[in-house]
Amino acid sequence: MVALYTVSVEGDRRRSLLVGAVTGIAIVVAIALLQATGSVPEGATRLLLVLGALVVGDTVRSRGALREAIAERAAQRQREREQAALLRLEEERLRIARELHDTVAHALVGINVRAGVAAHLDPDREGAAALTEIQKVSAQALNDLRATLDLLREPGTEPPVRPAQDLSALPELFARAQANGLDAQLELDADGATIASPIEQAAYRIVQESLTNVLRHARATKAHARIHIRDGCLKIDVSDNGRTAAPSDGGHGLTGMAERAHALGGGIVAGPAEQGGWHVAASLPLTGKR
Repeated sequence: MVALYTVSVEGDRRRSLLVGAVTGIAIVVAIALLQATGSVPEGATRLLLVLGALVVGDTVRSRGALREAIAERAAQRQREREQAALLRLEEERLRIARELHDTVAHALVGINVRAGVAAHLDPDREGAAALTEIQKVSAQALNDLRATLDLLREPGTEPPVRPAQDLSALPELFARAQANGLDAQLELDADGATIASPIEQAAYRIVQESLTNVLRHARATKAHARIHIRDGCLKIDVSDNGRTAAPSDGGHGLTGMAERAHALGGGIVAGPAEQGGWHVAASLPLTGKR
């Protein structure tokens, strides 16, 4: 029994069946030759006990193989999830980089044009020479940025025809949400404050993604966004009256928002609100990354 159990555990089913058949025949012959007297049931019992070890060994081996297969599939799924998460983060970083490059490119265009106009109007030769140098340097920097941007942009995408959206574009965003049947209200209290372009663009994207999740997943009828400045940070609060479940896309949008906030030294919290619905709260330092 010990020998047959070992053969069954360490081998495979085909070998176990072959060894079991040969052993069964050998046991029957041995009982017939060596046991002149004895009942048939007694011989059958001995045969079943010996071959039972083979069955037990095969069961143990099969269950062990099944556990290993389940563990391997679980590990594979975990690796796939981690790879997908890394890919999403990398794509988000590339999008952020493209937007920052686009913004800087538009700013350099303005510097280049204004420097050229000032150099033309300034009668001071020394000042005009400095402005002309600024115009040349900005033009070269603009060419370098465009070359870098071409490397970052996906094949087939068109160059931007306008600067990336900032806080001034939020009313248009909410107007589109209202056109889609959502009672979306915007409370923007940041007038007069000096806010860097990357912060404004990140705030726009966070609000945009929040409204997109409301329209796609929340089954809400109302949404409210408040953007204000407090404690040296741009605060963003977006809430709705829909269901409190997380977005059904696996949180890809939430990951992108968090990546934008963290890139600027801020943070973001998203989850069910106490009064019901879903709530997104982000904080972006006005002084840049800390």
